[in-house]
This record gives sequence, C-alpha cells and structure tokens, in this order.
Amino acid sequence: MALDLAISQPRDALHDHGHEDVLNCFVGVKGALDMSSLSRDFSSIGDEGTLVVTVGGSVSGVIDVDGDVDTITVDLVAGQRYSFSLRGTGATPVEDTFLEVFGTDGTTLISADDDGGNTTNSMLTFTAAATGTYTIEAAAFDDARDLTGGWTLDVRQQGADESTAVGNAVAINVDDQVFGFTNTLGDNDYFAVTLEAGTFYTFKVAGGADGETSFTTLNNEVDTRLYLYAPNGTTQLAFNDDINGLVDPSSAFSYSVSTTGTYYLRINPWTDSANGTGGYILEVNEINPDDYNPLDAIHWVSANTVPFVDVGGTDTAYVYFGAAGETFGEPGPSLGWSAAEKAAVMLALGEFSEILGVNYVETAVLGQATFRLITTTSTQFGAYMYPQDPAYGAQQGIAAFNVNSGGWASVPGSLQQGGFAFGVILHEFGHGHGLAHPHDTGGGSEVMLGVTASQGSYGLFSLNQGVYTVMSYNDGWKTHPDGVRSFSAANAPFGWSGSLSAFDIAMLQQKYGVLNPNEAGDSVYTLSDVNAPGSYYECIWDSGGEDRIEYNGVKDCVIDLTAATLDYSATGAGVVSFVDTIFAGFTIANGVVIENAVGGGGNDMLIGNEAANRLYGGGGNDTMIGRNGASGRDNYRGGNGDDSFYVDGLDADHAKKIRDFGDGGDADVVLLEADSYGLAPGALDPNIFVVGTAAGDADDRFIYNDANGKLFFDADGNGAGAKVLIARFENLATLDATDFAVI
Repeated sequence: MALDLAISQPRDALHDHGHEDVLNCFVGVKGALDMSSLSRDFSSIGDEGTLVVTVGGSVSGVIDVDGDVDTITVDLVAGQRYSFSLRGTGATPVEDTFLEVFGTDGTTLISADDDGGNTTNSMLTFTAAATGTYTIEAAAFDDARDLTGGWTLDVRQQGADESTAVGNAVAINVDDQVFGFTNTLGDNDYFAVTLEAGTFYTFKVAGGADGETSFTTLNNEVDTRLYLYAPNGTTQLAFNDDINGLVDPSSAFSYSVSTTGTYYLRINPWTDSANGTGGYILEVNEINPDDYNPLDAIHWVSANTVPFVDVGGTDTAYVYFGAAGETFGEPGPSLGWSAAEKAAVMLALGEFSEILGVNYVETAVLGQATFRLITTTSTQFGAYMYPQDPAYGAQQGIAAFNVNSGGWASVPGSLQQGGFAFGVILHEFGHGHGLAHPHDTGGGSEVMLGVTASQGSYGLFSLNQGVYTVMSYNDGWKTHPDGVRSFSAANAPFGWSGSLSAFDIAMLQQKYGVLNPNEAGDSVYTLSDVNAPGSYYECIWDSGGEDRIEYNGVKDCVIDLTAATLDYSATGAGVVSFVDTIFAGFTIANGVVIENAVGGGGNDMLIGNEAANRLYGGGGNDTMIGRNGASGRDNYRGGNGDDSFYVDGLDADHAKKIRDFGDGGDADVVLLEADSYGLAPGALDPNIFVVGTAAGDADDRFIYNDANGKLFFDADGNGAGAKVLIARFENLATLDATDFAVI
C-alpha cells in the first residue's frame, strides 16, 4: 500500500537544493492555465450514458477503457459559485482524473482541471454566468499510469461561512472528506476531528491550484494552508503550506497522536495573490506506517534510469564540464570549471559507482555527454539537476551549481569529501539518477510520513535527515545527541554526507536492479576522533568478508551493527555509530553484515546484530549487547574498566561467550533481559541463583557451573524442564547473585 501524496504527471517545476543559506528555486514553471491546450477532444461519449448530479450531491462512474469519457449534467443558477471535485474511488480508482465543465450550450468550455484536487485528483471553482443545465466530462488524464478505474464527482455551492472559530468548528470523521469554500483571503475555516492515541493520521486539503496555476493571479483557486491544533484549540501541532512548492500548492501532513481527544484543523488561503479564493476538499485518514515504504518518498517515479552505454562490458556515463559561457540554454552565467571542482564531482560519482557498478568518464565531446554541468551564480538557488524524466526533454542530465552557495568557492574544504558542497553534489546527482526529495512529491514520489516542511521537519522516526538520505534538506545528522549542527563557514569542510545514505543506496539498487559487489574482503571502518576535514557520515556498502567498526580514541562512542531495515522504524535507515562530540559516523546499508565492533578508551556502547559478533570494549566502562545473534554465539571482551554484558535468549546455540569477566578486579556485571527470563527489573534475587551443576529446588533459575564457566537458565528449577545454556565465562569467573542485574 502506498501513501498517495504524489503527482503522477511530471511537471516543469524543478526542485533545487537550496540548503540553509539560499532560497529554493523552481525553473520553467508554466504560466496561467491554457484552456485550449487542456481541452480534450474525444470522439465518443462514455458508456455510462449521460448521468445527472444535483448541487450538494455526488455521482459515480467508471472509466472502462483508455479514452473513455463520462458525461454528467447539472443544473446551476446564475451568479452562484460552485465547486466541482472529481476523484478516483472504488476498489480500482482511476489514478489521475481530468475534469471539464461546459456551458449551457454543451460545447463552450468554461473551465478544466487536472491535478487541482488532492494528489492527482481534479477540482475547480467557478461562478455560473447563466441559469441552466451545464455539462461535465469526467475522464482520466492522458499520461496517467492507469487510464481506467472508478470515479466520484461532487458538486457544492458556496454558502455562508459557518466555521470561523474553534467554537463552531465543523465536524469531520476519520477516513472521510468534507468540502468547503474560502470566501475571502482572510477567511479561516475550522474543523473538529476525534483522534485516538497511538494512531497515525494523514491530513490533506486542496483548492484547485496545481502546477498549471499562475500564482500571482489566482482565479477561483486556493493556494491552501493547513494547521492542526491540540484539544485545547490553541497549541499548534503541525502546519503545511505547500506539498511541493509551485508544483503542488495543496497542503498535507501526517501526525502521530499520543492523546485521545478532539483535535482541530484550520484552513486558510495564501494571501499574497489576488482572487485566491474558492472551493476546497479536506481529507482525514488513518494509516498504518507498516503499510508504507520510506523508499517511495525518494523515488522519482517518472524518471528513467541513466542511459549508460556499454564500454568494454561496463556501463558507462559521460560527464561534460561546460566551459565559461557555455550554458546549455540555462539561465544565468556559466563560469567554467577548475580542476578541483571537477575532481570533487568525479569523486562524488565514485560513490554511485560503488553502488551501481558503473563507470563515469569525463568527456570533451558535448554530443557524447550523459551529464552536462555548469557552475554559475544565483541568489535564487544552491544547485539543481534535471532527472532523466521525459518531462524535461532536452534538459535531462543538465546541472547547475551555484559557486556562491554552501561554501563552494568561498570555503576551502567544502568540496572535499564530507564537506557541505560535496554533499550538494551527491544530492544533485541523486536527482540525476532518479531520486526525489522526501519532503515533496517531485516526479510522483510520496511525502515521507510525518514530514511537513522542507527543513526542520524530520518526520516519523526522524528519518528525514541527510545521514539517512542525501536527498533530505536536513543535511547531516540533525538529531545528533550533541545538538543540531547548522551550516556555517567554519564547519562547511566537515561533518556532512561523504557518501550516499542507506535509503539512497536501497532505492538505487531497486531502480537499477543491481547489487554490486563492494569491499568483499575483511574491512575495517574507523570512527573519526576529530571534527576536521575528512570527518563525515558514511553508509557502509560491504558485500563480504569479516568486517569491523572500531574506535581508537578515548572519548565515549556508540557502535551499532544494525543494518538498515528499510521501513518506518528507528532502524529504517540504519543506526548511526558515532563518537561523542564528533559530527561523523557510520550507518550500515540494508543487506550488509558487519560482524565485529571494537571500542576505545571511553565508556562505550557496542551493539551487535544477527551475526556471531565479537564485541571488544577496550578501556572504560563499556556495555556490550549482542542481540542474540542468529548465526552463532556472540563473544564479549570488556577490557579494562567496569563493563556490562547483556544476556538474553533461551537458545544454547546462541549463548554468549564472556571472556574476561571481573579480570583485574573490574566490577563487571551481567545484564539479564527481564522478559526473556520472566523477571522484574532490578537486582537478581539470590534465592534463584545457585552455583553447581543442577537446580537444588523449584526456585532455582540460574545455575552456574564454576568448573566449566557455563551459566544455565532453568524455567522450573528441579522440575521436569531442561536447563538451557545462556552464557559461558571463558575465564571461569567466580560469580554470585550480586554480579547480575535485571533490565
């Protein structure tokens, strides 16, 4: 199931990486709606016959075949304002609707709309010039991915404004929709909805404006803004203006509710455009995040794959660096490329090569180029690249990089791997390879669950960050335990993305159908100990060998060997391994197994995965959590310091090996997982621990054989049930109940 916040028809608006020091820019936006170009000319009427709808009501039908047009009539009154909503409905809804309204003569086109409703549905508003019977045609948009399916048409008449405050809010049910009008530019409409704790909801409102709209002269179209308030009616919980800038000015967000109650929605229009009033449709839906795939939020659906060419058996793309004055038809100056700038681009493309197994070669022959690149200056954008999307025609593969943005030209090191400008290159070539922003619907992508803005909104499980996808505008790791790190000249050379992130890698592998072998030997990944050039966030794509992540310093660190699970969860894009106060680290791509972790001289936390892990703490008071490796027994070595060793599970094949418990007088402790052994958290009851080879009575649960170092759990003491090996102390440590804690 996919969260349908996307547009299926590619538009002319391009999403640019504005970052934190420039504005976002959209190029090539279409102007006012051209009725002559939108009008459809079908030779046959649909097989529904002529249907009739009354004002305030609805009618449904089916687009049976490609080219089918269903005809509906409605009686309208002169001088009255009406809204018309056409949306896909039923078991197999039409994916992208197209709506036209004709005058009382049945032939004069009054208004038409493609995507003015929520997602790819249609909506329009107009005032009837004459009393009489008007004709409506319902169809599917020509270029939609699914040209058939069910539809519903709703017609509403504008009336008095009834919901001007929380106190008279109009009720809306979950999994339902309501229609309304913004009567004036200062209008505020309120709706009340009952939401349940522990449930995730989406909220969407559309007012007829879409990528064909001229936003300086809105006419009977609403550029909506949507707010969510807590049950007190005043605390704002969420807000969205535009789903996708000039491409989709509808509003939408998702929200996870923690307290059951009546919540309030407010709708008002963007006020900086004349005539921006009209009808709208509001929808509230309950969703299950488990039914959604975060990769859909970065998939530019309408983009083709890069047109690689076979060179000696290897797929190859050619990169052309435009000379000074060479613009490829793009606005603004073209400044040419320095050797350092070219090297940065080719280094970034090497990250794509590792994932896709392809080559990128610089070419001096323009006609050979797969990618055509310019450097430029602008106050409107940081950089942009056109995807391999047919909507962009001859512009596909062109990119422009603003040398005045992100420290590109002004900060030495920003173009180095892990520098801010280097991350911009990764981001733009993400577009060039078919990746989209997680915060908008470019190219038919979804909006990542919980994301309500391009920056500062991290979404469900905080997955909308550069450390998880370089397509995010929240660069780096904004939720780093040491705080948000914003762009500045001082920190531009380090602490940003130095590779593609886990979601990017997975989406590219899916889109291109490859799992390219990489780092097949035994590899060591060393955590950075300084905030300096060369320190950055990297996602590990490693296809073999026995590997480890290690830290060689004295600060505290966290090493987590959990690979990305590619879902909406805390591990969806992997877990960051990092050093305290250092803005750099590793995540692990889906499908990658890193077996071992080695800590440094601080108080470290080492967390394993499904493999038989070796977790070595080093100095300091370390905690080791093996996570019951499915491929064998985890090995713990604490090293110097008072260390904690986590033990869980009831499978002897996965019993933990603890190699140095208490060595050197260390006050080590075994952490027993409460749920595994049916215990309450706290100290271990000495009456359920016994040293020997068997339980002495029914109360004995933990049996430690000090002759061979084996620790057993026995669920029924000296009853019929067999004891299970859960750990082995390789140094034959002397133990009693005080060496254990239950968590």
